[in-house]
Amino acid sequence: MRTSEGAGEPTTPSTTRTAWTAVAALMGAGVVAAAQIGGASAALPVLREEFGLSPATAAWYLSTVSALGAVGGVLLGWLGQTLGFGRQVRLGLLAIVAADLGGAAVDSLAGLLVARVGEGLGLVMVILAAPPLLSEVAAPVHRRLVAGVWGAYLPVGSGLAALLVPPAIGLWGWRGASVADACLAALVCAAVLRWVPSVGAGGRAPAGGLAAAFRSRPVLLIAAAFGLYSAQFLAVVGLLPASLVADAGLSVATAGLLGAVVFLVSAPGNFLGAYLLHRGVALRRVIPVGSAGMVAGAWAVLDPDLPAGVRVAAAITFSFLGGLVPSSLFAALAAVSAGTRSAGAAIGLLTQGSALGQLLGPPLVVSVGTALAAGVTGQAVLLACFAGLVAMAAVLLRPGERIG
Repeated sequence: MRTSEGAGEPTTPSTTRTAWTAVAALMGAGVVAAAQIGGASAALPVLREEFGLSPATAAWYLSTVSALGAVGGVLLGWLGQTLGFGRQVRLGLLAIVAADLGGAAVDSLAGLLVARVGEGLGLVMVILAAPPLLSEVAAPVHRRLVAGVWGAYLPVGSGLAALLVPPAIGLWGWRGASVADACLAALVCAAVLRWVPSVGAGGRAPAGGLAAAFRSRPVLLIAAAFGLYSAQFLAVVGLLPASLVADAGLSVATAGLLGAVVFLVSAPGNFLGAYLLHRGVALRRVIPVGSAGMVAGAWAVLDPDLPAGVRVAAAITFSFLGGLVPSSLFAALAAVSAGTRSAGAAIGLLTQGSALGQLLGPPLVVSVGTALAAGVTGQAVLLACFAGLVAMAAVLLRPGERIG
C-alpha cells in the first residue's frame, strides 16, 4: 500500500482489501476526539460553579475547538503531510490524554483554559489526519462507503459524551470523568498503534499541494457547502435545548437529554448516506434530499408556539435527513483528493469551512430573528437559503473531477 504521507507528488493508494480493523480504530479516534465537544458542554455547569466562569468565559471555553479549526484548519491539514497522517492521529490522541489528565489536576482558571486548548488541538489534529488515512486503508470499492461513514464521528462522539458525562460526573466528579476520558483516549491510541499501518515517512509538505487545494473548484465547493451545512445544523440543534427550556418550560436535564438524542440521530443519517453512495446513488441526488429534509424540519423546530413534542419530532427529522449531507460531502472530498499531494490541505479547508459555519451560523440566525419583525419566518428563510446553496453545490460537482 502506498501512502501520501509526506509525499511531494500525487500518489494513488493500491489497497486491494479494506483493513476493517484500521477503519474501526480510526473511527474510534474520531469519536474520542468529538467527545471533547459534547463532554465539555455537559461538564460546563459544574465548571462554572467551581471556577466562577462568567458567561463570556464559558462561551470561549466551549468555542476553543471551533476557533482552532477556523483559524488553522487548512494549515494544520497541509502540514499533516509533513508530519505523516498516522503520526498526527497518534499525537492528537496523546494531546487529548495529556490535556485531560492535566485538566483534572488544575486548580486555576488559567490552567483549565490551557487544558482546553490542548483538547482542542488534539481534536483538530485527529479529524484532519483520519480522513486521508481512511482513504489509504480502504479498497477502492469501499472508499466512498468508508469516507461517508466517517461523517458520523461528530454526532456519535459528541452525542454519547453529552449522555454519559453527566452520570460520570455524578459518580466520580468532573475530575474523575476527565481521567476516565483520558483512559479511553489512551486505549484508542493503543488500537491505532496496533491496527493502523505506519507506512510512509514524513517529508516536506509540498507548497504546490496547498496552492492546488485553494485553486481546486470542487474542493472549494465542498468546503463552502460543509460550512453552510454546519451553520444550519448548529443553529437548529445546538440552540434547541435552551429554546425548549425557555419556551416549553422543560427542565435543563430533560432538554439536554432531548438535545443529545437529536444530535445522535444524525449518525444513522450519515450511515444511510454512505450506504446510498456505496450503492451508486448520485451525490447530486443524495445531498438535495438531505437539504430538503433540513428545510422541512427547521421551520417547526424554530416555532415557539408549537408543542414541544412536535418540535422535537421535527428536530429528529431535521437531524436524520440532514445526516445525508456530511457523509456525502466527505465521500466527495475523498473522491477528489485521496492520494494526492493536496489531501491534507483539502480536508483542512473542509474543516475550516465547518468551523466557520459553527462559529457564525448560530449568532447569524439569532440576529436575523431578532432584527426582523417576521422572527421565525426570517430565520427559516435564511436557513432555507443555506440549504439551497448546499444543494446547488452538489449539482455543480462533476463526477470524476480531481484536484488538478
